[in-house]
Amino acid sequence: MIRPSLPLTKTLLPIYCPALMLLGASLLPISAQAATTTKVGQRVLMIEMTPVLCSAQPSRARMRQCLEGYSLTVSGLDLGYGERCGRATDPNLTPLQLKVVNRIMPDSAVRSQVWQRYGACSPLSSSSYFRQITNLAGQLKLPNELNTGNSYTVPKSRFISQMTRLNSGMTPASLDLICTKGSRRQAILSEIHVCYEGSQFGRCNNIIDNCGKNFIISGSSS
Repeated sequence: MIRPSLPLTKTLLPIYCPALMLLGASLLPISAQAATTTKVGQRVLMIEMTPVLCSAQPSRARMRQCLEGYSLTVSGLDLGYGERCGRATDPNLTPLQLKVVNRIMPDSAVRSQVWQRYGACSPLSSSSYFRQITNLAGQLKLPNELNTGNSYTVPKSRFISQMTRLNSGMTPASLDLICTKGSRRQAILSEIHVCYEGSQFGRCNNIIDNCGKNFIISGSSS
């Protein structure tokens, strides 16, 4: 049974628990390619289940979120302006802002590549880009099962119903659930993409939605 939830930043911060994103050839989520938006104005917030991805990709084992046992983190925000605009600068954040961002995106290499991949293509400064990420993450509510450290088998319809109930204005079309296959070929939730249009939840484009009718929420990287 899915229990009441807390805002994403509160589920992450108190436990200092995290995750990270899969950066394709480097650190970005493999599914980030599918998150690419086709319409400027739509934003896609990408959340990653850390234990699942740390286990699936041993090369990530020494990343901060894997070493420190994060349950989930934000892995990026696609603003819909295109990707990789050739600006190789690292994000410029104040110490105070960096402290906040660290709680949901703890790996510096990930932050730099997310900025270069998505943020640098937009008219936003790096400070404004990461402020959007922390604002969206702070407003989003997620089921407690995502952050308990335990494992659950969950019907997709129930999970989506819980998400839309917890987040006013969200519809099933605002979510794209992405799963990896376990050793027994069962679907394990690895990423959640949440889509926005302007200041409201929107409809996801280019969805993956490969979790089937039921999937496992895994809180263990073992």
